[in-house]
Amino acid sequence: VVDDDRVYIRGAEGMLHCVSVLDGEPLWRVNLAERFNIVQNFFGEGSTPVVEGDLLIAQVGGSPQGSNHQTNMGTESDGSGVVAFDKYTGEVRYAITDELCSYSSPVLATIDDRRWCFVFSRGGLIGFNPADGKVDWFFPWRANILESVNASNPVVVGNRVLISETYGPGSALLDVEPGSFDIVWSDDERGRNKSLQTHWNTAVYHDGYVYGSSGRHTNNAELRCVDFNTGEVQWSEPGLGRASLTYIDGHFVCLCEYGELLLLKANPEKFELVDQVVLQGDKDERNIPGLSEPRLLAYPAWASPVISHGLLFVRGDKHLVCLELIPE
Repeated sequence: VVDDDRVYIRGAEGMLHCVSVLDGEPLWRVNLAERFNIVQNFFGEGSTPVVEGDLLIAQVGGSPQGSNHQTNMGTESDGSGVVAFDKYTGEVRYAITDELCSYSSPVLATIDDRRWCFVFSRGGLIGFNPADGKVDWFFPWRANILESVNASNPVVVGNRVLISETYGPGSALLDVEPGSFDIVWSDDERGRNKSLQTHWNTAVYHDGYVYGSSGRHTNNAELRCVDFNTGEVQWSEPGLGRASLTYIDGHFVCLCEYGELLLLKANPEKFELVDQVVLQGDKDERNIPGLSEPRLLAYPAWASPVISHGLLFVRGDKHLVCLELIPE
């Protein structure tokens, strides 16, 4: 996370660093795993912090000393579900909630002149004031199985917040206000006909609809367009695996997990493919099982495409690739 002349980095083993953007010199660091006794979850720590004013707000989810670090079964929190650090010094400014950490990242928003921070924790959605950490409410939302994670970021549009996961309940849309919320629609009531079940990708909102990859596994994932306010599925496109989307100028750049790059029109009426490309790798590159040609972007291509100054950055198993979108 870049903020003025500082860069904040959080590693999968729990190290939180602040370094100078100019020369990489360390300014401060905190070992979150040791200080807060974080019990190992399935994939280490994977929630990105956010900057709000003079604060760096992070999901932490620490546990009492002596908790079992070999499993997260029955893990308890010690009030450090979310921790705000002084962004200049790394000192703790406040710690709130008994929720454990997920792989979703905090989302900041202004609703009716009030600042909010929404954290989709391991057990559900927390809504609070980022200035002082005062919690407004908690909305429970997690699958009833141990082998599940919440990983998609909340999507905030106006006074509504969408959360989604793929292991059980699916998605829910909330109307929020200080001290309370109302459920607009919920996949929990739809049985098997769920609207949207995002895995690690976050759905992208555009003109009243959200677009995202729905499904836990490669063979059942579908790219979907869903009406944001009703949860009604507008269209669903199978066969792309678990894909990641980045919106730009009326289009989506779509990276499929086996390396195909697609350009899609942002169209709620149908899946509209504009163009597609498979980047060819050298002959010594690893082949994908079942495919004859080597690909430059190999499975698992799970990171969302990044676009900056006419350049497109995409990542696969072994390569980071920069493509020129606008010819000279």
